[in-house]
Amino acid sequence: METLQALQKRITTTGKLQSIVKSMKTLSAVSVRQYERSVASLDNYLATIELALQVAMRDYPLPISGKTKQQPRKMGLVVFGSDQGLCGRFNENLAAFLEEKVKGWGVQRSELHLLAIGARMTARLEANAFNIDQAFWVPGSVNGINHNIYHILSVLEQWREDHQLTHIEIFFNRHAHGTAGEPYSITLLPIDNMHLQKIARKKWQGRSLPQYRITSRALFSGLIRQYLFVSLFRAQAESLESEQASRLRSMQNAEKNIEEHIEELQGQYSAKRQSTITSELLDLVAGFRAAAGKKDQAAQQFDASLQDYFNTLKTMEHE
Repeated sequence: METLQALQKRITTTGKLQSIVKSMKTLSAVSVRQYERSVASLDNYLATIELALQVAMRDYPLPISGKTKQQPRKMGLVVFGSDQGLCGRFNENLAAFLEEKVKGWGVQRSELHLLAIGARMTARLEANAFNIDQAFWVPGSVNGINHNIYHILSVLEQWREDHQLTHIEIFFNRHAHGTAGEPYSITLLPIDNMHLQKIARKKWQGRSLPQYRITSRALFSGLIRQYLFVSLFRAQAESLESEQASRLRSMQNAEKNIEEHIEELQGQYSAKRQSTITSELLDLVAGFRAAAGKKDQAAQQFDASLQDYFNTLKTMEHE
């Protein structure tokens, strides 16, 4: 059985671990809010892009989309994961979701070009026998997302030129109410013409249309690039929000478990301390009896009082 000193050391160490978990929980809660605001701000930006597309498409006919889903496809996949752990099955669930999607498409893995964001996601996909063409680190804040997305867009543009990709899909965890996150995917390319036509048919809210000096083709091309940028930015922001929410939930569970463990250790410490005191008192009584030789009336009364005390302690221990 552990000594009092060992139990006290375990209580102290567990208390320090509890402080670390509380700090990580607070940091995750702050980060979740940061990415929530970032995702919300993108809604206004996307609405502005759609208004500009509405103007541009009045003079620019939409391209006719082929039946790419019925043709053999060379696909590019962008998967947003995490660099760090302590976020539950954040990467594992998304990797399993990706594998199910690939099986459903009936596409050979040799036809896939895969870009993974996050060291842990990269390791998970490689363990699932996926070939990683490119891997990036996860940005540490909202300010770092811009830099990451520009690199991703450069890689995707290069892939389209070198490998004639016909389809690009984005995979990420999306923060959902009541859960830390759920796997989700969106099609980045080809852009859904039905969605663009829906934007073009919207009624203009103002009294006059904005004017532009560049050609409608150049305007449309620039806006589509912004649309792709926002889609990737949103996926990265939602992935980071989901990661922090998953880590927050893990830290909350860890904090609860640590609190229960500390209570258990403190109970063991109290019982051990009481047992040690009782043992020392019994040794004292035994020594007294040996020194006295014979019991007089006072010694008997003292023994009776001590026996009552010991019986009370035993009752408290059982309780």
